[in-house]
Amino acid sequence: MTKQKLTPEEARERKNARQRDYAKRTHYKANTESFKRNGKRYVLNLSYSTNADIIEKLESEPNVMGYLKRLIREDIAKEN
Repeated sequence: MTKQKLTPEEARERKNARQRDYAKRTHYKANTESFKRNGKRYVLNLSYSTNADIIEKLESEPNVMGYLKRLIREDIAKEN
């Protein structure tokens, strides 16, 4: 059994079809569009040389996002 040779156009179309199928099965497009409308992402870059203590603490937490949200909400409560 030999492999079927595809033209670049056929290969591209097969790849696009797989991606469309994946997006349909996982609701990927709907989820990303919803997040764009209703969400905000923040990125935190930490260096091992200067922020090792923070990295160690975050890695010890089972739910980093929940931990950070709790800290921020506690800070907001202190301000009020």
